[in-house]
Amino acid sequence: MCNSIALKLGSLKLDVPFFQASLSGYSDYVMRVLARRFGCPFTLADMMLAKSAANPRVLRKPCFRPAPDEHPVGAQILGRDPAIMAKAAADLVTVGYDLIDLNFACPAPKVLRAGRGGALLSEPDIVIDCLKAVRDVVVAPVMMKLRIGADHKPQSLDNFWKIVTRSIENGVDALVIHGRTVSQRFRGKADWELLAAVKSRFPDATIVGSGDIFNPAETLDLMKRTRLDGFLVARGAIGNPWIFRDLRCVWENRQIPPPPGLTEQRLVILEHFGRILKDYPERKAVRIFRKFFAGYLRRHPKRKPALIALMKSETRAEVETALITWYTDSSPNA
Repeated sequence: MCNSIALKLGSLKLDVPFFQASLSGYSDYVMRVLARRFGCPFTLADMMLAKSAANPRVLRKPCFRPAPDEHPVGAQILGRDPAIMAKAAADLVTVGYDLIDLNFACPAPKVLRAGRGGALLSEPDIVIDCLKAVRDVVVAPVMMKLRIGADHKPQSLDNFWKIVTRSIENGVDALVIHGRTVSQRFRGKADWELLAAVKSRFPDATIVGSGDIFNPAETLDLMKRTRLDGFLVARGAIGNPWIFRDLRCVWENRQIPPPPGLTEQRLVILEHFGRILKDYPERKAVRIFRKFFAGYLRRHPKRKPALIALMKSETRAEVETALITWYTDSSPNA
């Protein structure tokens, strides 16, 4: 059905209506490269504090810059000062990012305590001032990430609609809306019906949905029902680059291939781990990669003992031994 559908994020055009979210602590260069290889047309870098991205010394670090082989790639910034947000956005475009995403959705307690992210859903004027300041200084597309409110109180819903309406009036190129409130964090189910109501009220705006994208086969019905322009893949992509292969098959009306076998999974895990080893000392690389193990292991038939073995690994050799033990199709552990 959907091989003719494209998603427009301002001047950025995608050949399928999905892309990978900015995932704090996860969406580094390695995860983005793997997503692209498996069919993701566009990725967002790890969330950055605007005050850090606006610091020239910080921005000179390679981890803050896009690599030549990953375009298009977007930068997501977090802050509450319009001038700092604008400087960060301009500097990030200068170093090569193709889109700026303003995060007014993050529910992390430390972010909320600083009055950033989802806390700003209760301060519509600051949200719009940040958008206008950024929009005035960059020529790249500007996108905003929202949740459906701070909580389920009537005032929160009123603030949400104010932000949506005023951001569209002030030229935002796309709104990415997660269908939970900030207070929900990731509990319960995402409310895609409210997202559909946004699209119904603003049919000419680009509205991208977020929340609970785990099953590629179900996305077709979801998009038909809500008539949104696209959707964001977030937690469903952690340790699972195959989700983009399967999503592309759904949207190009091709049969979804069988799930990857354990040997194929091991090869991808080893590549992911090996790329991290290039940038960090061995033991630190192992510690960094542990957070990805849980994602990769979601599809393992013996998840718990395999997870214990990998989490106990301290060196590259121990990780590789555990992977050979638990990720070989002919292994008795399979």
